[in-house]
Amino acid sequence: MTDRRRIAGILLVLGAVLAVVASFQPTFSSVYKDFGPGLTITTTLWTTSSEPSATVRHQPAFYAAGWPVVIAALVVAAAVVLLLRDRTAFIGRPLAAGAAGLLSGVVLLYVGQVYSLTRVVADEPPAPRQQLVYHGGMYLLVAAAIIGLAGAVLAQQRHPEPVGPAVADEDGVVVHQLDADEDTPPFGIALPQDEQRETR
Repeated sequence: MTDRRRIAGILLVLGAVLAVVASFQPTFSSVYKDFGPGLTITTTLWTTSSEPSATVRHQPAFYAAGWPVVIAALVVAAAVVLLLRDRTAFIGRPLAAGAAGLLSGVVLLYVGQVYSLTRVVADEPPAPRQQLVYHGGMYLLVAAAIIGLAGAVLAQQRHPEPVGPAVADEDGVVVHQLDADEDTPPFGIALPQDEQRETR
């Protein structure tokens, strides 16, 4: 197993773990400044909570992407197991690329949805005043996707096969030169001098 394959596996696992951790972290908050003391709605990939809250504190997230991120991370983990074994590395390479692409696609879709919400908020009239604030979970998600893609790209690079010292000709025939001056008889049978001259 090459060191390059190990590094690719480490990057893939790191990206998957960071994505799962980031899914439980706050990604962005909507801050409303004209509701008494103010209202802050904070969301993760699983739930949305408001502070202060007069009703239910936790509700489903605006863009619930928790399960897609977890499923993509599990596929990445399966790809790493296959990648690190010599017999299944040929399956692990395309699976790692697909899993990293799936994880990055989920993250990109989520970031795109939040960005669209940011544009909508920016185009709304100023009453009530609303502001979107990004949190560490959003940046951690993007970093996890980038790390996973880097690991997948590294996993696709195959180690060159070692070249032996002896090189055979095109037909696969290896010719050995003997030190003796006399000709080697075919099949180990010595021929008389007359027959040797005819065969030359």
